[in-house]
Amino acid sequence: MSELGLPLSEQSLQQAHNGSREEVMRVFDEQHFGRHHAKRSVAQLEEELQKAYKNFILANEYKSSKLCEALYTRCEDKMDQLQVLRLPSMAKFNAGFLLCNRSFEEECVGPSKTIYEQRMKKMLGKSRSLFIKEYNHRLFNWLVAFSLVMVVMGRFVIKFILLEIGAWVLFIFLETYTRMFWSAESLYYNPGWHFIVAIWETLVYSPIIDLDRWAILIGVMLVILVLYWRCYGRRKHGGSWLLPLYRNHEGGSNRWRSD
Repeated sequence: MSELGLPLSEQSLQQAHNGSREEVMRVFDEQHFGRHHAKRSVAQLEEELQKAYKNFILANEYKSSKLCEALYTRCEDKMDQLQVLRLPSMAKFNAGFLLCNRSFEEECVGPSKTIYEQRMKKMLGKSRSLFIKEYNHRLFNWLVAFSLVMVVMGRFVIKFILLEIGAWVLFIFLETYTRMFWSAESLYYNPGWHFIVAIWETLVYSPIIDLDRWAILIGVMLVILVLYWRCYGRRKHGGSWLLPLYRNHEGGSNRWRSD
């Protein structure tokens, strides 16, 4: 049994003990001499086997507890990280939730698994409830801020009128709805909100890209592109835009001419 890779389930450990005991008894039967001496030796051998088995039980419990505790702590840290995502995403939280649960079920073995399973269920349940509670509020605040940023971008930076109009529509919808129905909570049952959330989830987290992970890098790249376009792109391609941009008519040819 010294070659066993602990931790093991209690059933597997019991089976290993029974197999080892049978092997020891078979070897003993082949080598012992004398009936009286054999009976006393068998009793002593049984006692030694039980002591060894108890030691293995204690070692198995310790290693099982250590392994399950490490898995539990890892999942707890993962849930804490998912609570503070830069861009709140229910899809990403669910993916992390399922991954934690699956890894714990597969890797945690031994007598401590039952106890830690109960702790895991409580911890995951609390984490999920807290995330759902804060998810809509955080997403609402983020979308309000995002719409205002897009208004500024469309008005003063890119000067793209369709972007500004779309941002104003989003901002007015969010703010007007909450003013009309007194609270943001009522918004979360609106089909329009569900549509916005579906688009948000598709953009923020997918098998192709995790926007929360690359948000800072993408933001920096967009700022660089906007600055480049403002400084160089408009000089080079000033009159070739097909999109409805703001036009500056100051200094044009429509001045009153005097004789």
